[in-house]
Amino acid sequence: MMYENPNIINSLTNDNLTTAKDLLKHYYLSDERPLCVSFSGGKDSTSVVYVVCEMLHDLQKENIPLNKKVYIINSNTLAELPPLLEHLHASLDSIKSYAFDHDLPLIVEEVFPEDKDTLNVQLLGVGMPPPSGTFRWCTDKLKVNPIDKRIRSLFPRGEFISVIGTRKDESFSRSARIEKLSVKGTNLKINDRYPNASNLMPIEDWTTKDVWEHLFKQKNDLVNIDFLWQLYSDASGKDASECSFVAAGGKDIDDGKLGCGVSRFGCWQCYMVRDTDKSLDGLMNSGYNNVDLYKEYRDWYWNLTQQSWEKTRDPYNHRTQVRDLYNKGGEESPKFGMTMPKGLKLQIRKNSLKRLLELQDKLDEEIITLDEIILIQERWLNEGDLQLTAFTHARKHNFKILNTEKVKELRSVAINAREYYKHELLRKPFSNKFAVLTLKRFAVQYIKDPKKVEKKFFPSKEEERHIRKEWKKQTKIEVNKKYNLLITYL
Repeated sequence: MMYENPNIINSLTNDNLTTAKDLLKHYYLSDERPLCVSFSGGKDSTSVVYVVCEMLHDLQKENIPLNKKVYIINSNTLAELPPLLEHLHASLDSIKSYAFDHDLPLIVEEVFPEDKDTLNVQLLGVGMPPPSGTFRWCTDKLKVNPIDKRIRSLFPRGEFISVIGTRKDESFSRSARIEKLSVKGTNLKINDRYPNASNLMPIEDWTTKDVWEHLFKQKNDLVNIDFLWQLYSDASGKDASECSFVAAGGKDIDDGKLGCGVSRFGCWQCYMVRDTDKSLDGLMNSGYNNVDLYKEYRDWYWNLTQQSWEKTRDPYNHRTQVRDLYNKGGEESPKFGMTMPKGLKLQIRKNSLKRLLELQDKLDEEIITLDEIILIQERWLNEGDLQLTAFTHARKHNFKILNTEKVKELRSVAINAREYYKHELLRKPFSNKFAVLTLKRFAVQYIKDPKKVEKKFFPSKEEERHIRKEWKKQTKIEVNKKYNLLITYL
């Protein structure tokens, strides 16, 4: 469902603010679909919220009834940089109050990832490797999926206009993508997730300087712009009084110096920025409380997980437990036919949880919840943690592990698996062919469902050595011996 808008296209002016308001006004009045604003708390989405409010105030002055709601949705990853999280919560509360005081039809929504999808559970429980440009799993789990769930609840037929603060001058690739998604004859863009929805980018032609100039003209009764600018300045490692506006790529359009408009905000554990997080560095150098502690853990975890596959990854997958073979690039790839690496080693995750809990004690604020720890323990148990180590660590850091049905279930499986491991598996003549952890993994899976273990992959010591040798050499190594699976011995 698309809507043509020839009048607005022909009446665009050089006044960016007027153009943005005209676009929003047109679709608010002429399109039956509600507007849904994506609000991250950063400069671009904040500017969009101000433009929306200005447009609604203009309609009020014209005595035009505001009969349609405008939704403002924020996706809280539960892992934001501390000062941004403070700013974000204050902004959401302020927008709600502003809407009530000025009789604006704004509905503020905050969504969160499910417990099983949080960064803590995915990194420490599932063992997902830190996200990268080619494996950016975090965006869907932490942001997109929670928004999708709420969108489906608000708009069952998927009919809405998503108002976003994407701008062409952010990068060449983003500009190209905007052009590609543009719907000919309209100001709308294709929404590739919902066929009945459209995207509207009212500030797509604005520069970074335009955004900040617009924000500086506003009052702080909607969002604290002074604090937002200070955040960007500090994250850039600069004094706010010395910062200048910058265009895309960090090119200063005033005096040639790198400015403060390109700072990144997001998860304090963001690994998309790879080796070092300059925003964390900037905030730390600006004196924000405890940022040095966050940075210390972040850098420690990054360095720990960036060693080679044979040192950090597991051939075992605790969800499907099948052996997957590398097939990217076809048979010409030197890795073709190698065993695909699975999650990070269990010991790495145990060490990381221990250190994260120590960090939480130092911070005296919550960065991991009991619900997350229970999910982490459930996944660890599936991988052979018969001693329920996550619970042990948690109790040492003042968590009370109540005897809920889920906890009872985990303890029961662990007890039965320990008995099976000790009195059955260890007494088998083949037990020395398998690592202790592999036998424990098998014990858990056998206790949970003995009928399914036949299709699962439990490598012998020799087979795992072969797999890690392939990973080290980064090429498939042919062998004559056919390795047996543990199940063939039973």
